[in-house]
Amino acid sequence: MKTQETLTNEELIDYVYCDIAGKFLNKRINDWSQTKNWYNTVFELSEPVRFTYCIGVLNMQVMNGGFEQYYDNDYGIFAEETLKGLKKIGAELTYELLKSSLDILKKHKNSQTDLFEFITESKYWNNKEIEQVLDRLDDQYYNLEDKENLTILLGNYLRKCEIK
Repeated sequence: MKTQETLTNEELIDYVYCDIAGKFLNKRINDWSQTKNWYNTVFELSEPVRFTYCIGVLNMQVMNGGFEQYYDNDYGIFAEETLKGLKKIGAELTYELLKSSLDILKKHKNSQTDLFEFITESKYWNNKEIEQVLDRLDDQYYNLEDKENLTILLGNYLRKCEIK
């Protein structure tokens, strides 16, 4: 039987992401369009599991369709928590790219709209500056693989944690 110590980084991350976070969220969430419920449920996860979920969806969404897809699919509601996770695992380059993407959204939201609403109601898509910045950040993200390996960083972090 494999233990946390004998799993590869990929296996450990997959276990935490799918078997712990995924199963928990799927049991608790019936309607994923209810973003407040989804958001609150993610925060019921332990910190290592929550960070794994947030970093995992960031990487999958951006690699599949860029930061635009990440925000368009409402995963951006977790951007600030993802930043905490990236900082915790030492993913400084990824942190800076996500922070830049979030900063451009914050720059263009009006003061009466909170960030959650700005993201979930897609109030940013008619803005060329946002689109251009996100496209530039996508290119930088795609080129991170040789400079910063999220799998190694996240795996090393998880090995130091009590996973529950």
